Amino acid sequence: MSLPAHAVLAAALQLSAATAQPVSELPPLSLPEAVLIAGQAEDPAIASLQSRAGALEHAGEAALALPDPMMRVGLANLPLSDLDPNREAMTQWQVGVRQVIPSGASRHLQRERQRAQAEGLRALGGLEERMITRSVRLAWLEAYYWERASELTRARREEIRQLSEVATALFASGRVNSHDVIRVDLETALLDARLIEIERQIGTARAQLARHVGSDAAGRDMLPRLPVLPALPDADEAVNALARHPSIISRNARIEASEREIDLALDAYNPTWSVDAGYGVRGSRSDVASIGVSVQMPIFSQRRQDESVAGARQMRSAEELDRQALLLDLRRQLDEDWVRFERLNQTASAYETGVLERARETAAAVLAAYENEQADFAELVRSELALLDIELTLIRTRVDALQAHSRILFLTGDVQ
Repeated sequence: MSLPAHAVLAAALQLSAATAQPVSELPPLSLPEAVLIAGQAEDPAIASLQSRAGALEHAGEAALALPDPMMRVGLANLPLSDLDPNREAMTQWQVGVRQVIPSGASRHLQRERQRAQAEGLRALGGLEERMITRSVRLAWLEAYYWERASELTRARREEIRQLSEVATALFASGRVNSHDVIRVDLETALLDARLIEIERQIGTARAQLARHVGSDAAGRDMLPRLPVLPALPDADEAVNALARHPSIISRNARIEASEREIDLALDAYNPTWSVDAGYGVRGSRSDVASIGVSVQMPIFSQRRQDESVAGARQMRSAEELDRQALLLDLRRQLDEDWVRFERLNQTASAYETGVLERARETAAAVLAAYENEQADFAELVRSELALLDIELTLIRTRVDALQAHSRILFLTGDVQ
């Protein structure tokens, strides 16, 4: 997982300073620091893939070695009448060695197949790294939103509480009706219920973040400002980047491995050779030696070899089709996230330049009208709650846009 150099340095300095402080006194957690912590952690899923890749490479190197020779020790031409090994001149003690030589280039092909499979697993490790970065960004942004929602809701709840005190005083003086006081109590109770749900959402987001950064880091407050994510490539470059996605690289490695399977199936047409050497001890007579060469005769295995080649070719075709389907899926995800990213930013801009300002003006106007007894209390409460909803909607839209941005970076990779 990679970050711009200045972001890595800043996060590292912040992380080193934070490790010497109690959790309660730690500074807010920034998104680059969270990604850095996750990148430095030893994720078991990535370690498992690396170990499996190493095991395949070791197996490939082992495949280069010739099979171990076979040794044979025996007694030949023993007379069955009396089982006397010294009576017949043909009786002899024998020792022999047999070495099998695999056909063609099968050993090298097996090593190349294992290497391709190992490369595919390492690509999956890169995919896991991207997935971790995406998960950390999404969880951090989600925790950020709910923390800001908690702050805004508590602030508005305090304002409603103050209005409740005003309404109670006015009711005592006979200037307002009792239903105004009851309405304020209802809205306060609803805000209390909303805060309970907000706290639940904060706990969920922090639990997701703790999976990759640990509970101590996840327990810190989020930095109270939206982060700046790495820049996105242009549309054409983003589409081209899909071909370099780790999942596609893994598919390419599987295709290469299936091609080696075809070569191994074709190599099976070549015969297997073996060399035999023996030595016989015959007592008083001269010892004897023997040497021979054996070769496999593919008389009855022709159909098996043909079917093996056909099966290997079908498997390679299936792997290529899987890669094409995966590319189509990645392109669909990219298009969806790109449209979502653009539309959310447009919506946020509309809220910032028009909706939010009008909502604030409306709330201020209603408050002034209420103070001049030209608006009722219910309208005042509604304007305050409407302003809260608009503020939360704006933050939610900005966070959703950054989450779409994070998903695009997962598909295209971070641009340095």
